[in-house]
Amino acid sequence: MKSWNIEPDANPPGAASLRSTPTLSRPASASPFSTPQEPRLNEAALSAMARARQAFFAGLGRIDAQPLAPPRHPVFAGGPIWPALRQAWRVIHRPDTTLVFSDGLSDPFDPFDPDNPFGVAGSRVVTPGLGLEIYAEARGRLDDVATSWLFDLVHQVSQNAVVHGRFLSLLREHGAISLQMAMSGLPDGWLSAGGLATVLVGVPAGSVPARFSTPHGPVSAVALTLVPASSRLAMESEEGGFIGQVRTLAERLGRLQEGHVNDPARVSGGFA
Repeated sequence: MKSWNIEPDANPPGAASLRSTPTLSRPASASPFSTPQEPRLNEAALSAMARARQAFFAGLGRIDAQPLAPPRHPVFAGGPIWPALRQAWRVIHRPDTTLVFSDGLSDPFDPFDPDNPFGVAGSRVVTPGLGLEIYAEARGRLDDVATSWLFDLVHQVSQNAVVHGRFLSLLREHGAISLQMAMSGLPDGWLSAGGLATVLVGVPAGSVPARFSTPHGPVSAVALTLVPASSRLAMESEEGGFIGQVRTLAERLGRLQEGHVNDPARVSGGFA
């Protein structure tokens, strides 16, 4: 997994922050395959959540028949463990844009999982996983989505949302947060001198509903929006610096018709 961080605190009340990257880690959930005595996952709840997600995705555009999935499951490679172990991403085509959506962050936790952050282990309470699915929308078509910067963006943030465990709480508290992370495949102008991309998490999207209903509670659809390096640099010199303006910037982009849409071919985008 590539390096990333939720950006450090610059003291303004509206900016989300964590003091340092190590605070993001939480203990890995126990695999239900670890022992014969481990309780089975709730297959009925999993199926119900999967149907609710697919109905939501179908309302956004044409879904590729096959989801994107890691070549080797992270459970067996020391990677982050999603609520029900299953992890995938869906590609959705619209007339002028392409979406990549996580597919599984809202799966219900095993009710017996001691690392379930939303319920008491053994209570049999079914919750919609992390309560969110993460996506990014890009202008135009991509030749190979699986190897694109768009998938890299959504994949990285999805995985680290699992590691953090309470992404949705941060968004509810701060409205939007920013990340910096290493990325490949972006044109010049999108990476800092140190090779990091800046990502806004939580820009309101006019063309994608902010949440959708499921049998086990609402799930938030959380957008990822890249910030050009030049725009970030210009904002660093303003009062409060870039971190102090994250929420205001997200709200301003949200007022644009397609402010959340990523278009690497236009370095200024809606930021100028």
